[in-house]
Amino acid sequence: MAASSELPHDDRGPVVLATHWFLTILATIFLALRLYCKRITRLSLWWDDCILIAAWFAILGTDSLTTVLVTEFKLGRHSWDLEISNLSKFIIIISSRATLTITSMGWTKTAFAVTLLRLTTGKTKIFVWFIIISLNITTAVSAAVPWIQCEQLEKNWDSSATGSCWAPGVGTKVWIGLGAYSALMDFTLAALPWTFLYHMRLKKSERVGIMVAMSMGILAGAVAIAKCVALPRLGAGDQYNEIELFIWDVTESAVTMMAACIPTLRVLVRRIKPSRPPNMGDNATGSPRR
Repeated sequence: MAASSELPHDDRGPVVLATHWFLTILATIFLALRLYCKRITRLSLWWDDCILIAAWFAILGTDSLTTVLVTEFKLGRHSWDLEISNLSKFIIIISSRATLTITSMGWTKTAFAVTLLRLTTGKTKIFVWFIIISLNITTAVSAAVPWIQCEQLEKNWDSSATGSCWAPGVGTKVWIGLGAYSALMDFTLAALPWTFLYHMRLKKSERVGIMVAMSMGILAGAVAIAKCVALPRLGAGDQYNEIELFIWDVTESAVTMMAACIPTLRVLVRRIKPSRPPNMGDNATGSPRR
């Protein structure tokens, strides 16, 4: 290794924290506006709302653990500048963060799919159920990867413990495969509304507006692809080169949450700029009155 004075000493920790908390604030605003729209339209919270709230707590947990990693272990710096006095603690925190991040991604996508359940019928509804079930299975497997790579649980964070583990890189390959499937589901969920909303009895401008709003999941799919591209850098050497992944994963969770909230926010747009009430009422947002 080169002399310390010749090595770079960049620090992207502040960027990581700023990105995490800024995106979380944005996601919080969108979620709060969604809940506000439910209140002003006197609609009760449904399963999709509850799932989004749970996902928000998972994102908040991700941010909190990331803050600990940056402030205590100096995550964001090169490997030779990290301050890891307790390796086991570092691994447990970073693994817990991965689990929370993956869980929040899966739940935000699930929430949007659950919203579609109220707008679909027949084979389309069955297909949405397939997406929900498969997404949660892949999410559960992906979230468990940091904890199931070794025969003995303790071996995952303590190399001195007995037992064997997966070959290096296997966990990353599993994440890439499951991440690619998640991206595919993002694009599928974004395309589905166009198959049935186009034929609803609405003004053309309002119908197109709803379809575009419900298709914002395309952004989440694009982020998911970017994350898959960054995944091979895990364990590839310098910790500094993995920081991009920390940014992309929280971006996917936050963007997916905002995309899931956007269709409901049309209530605010209609209040600011009144338009002729649609024949189908509030069902256009998948929120039937109770």
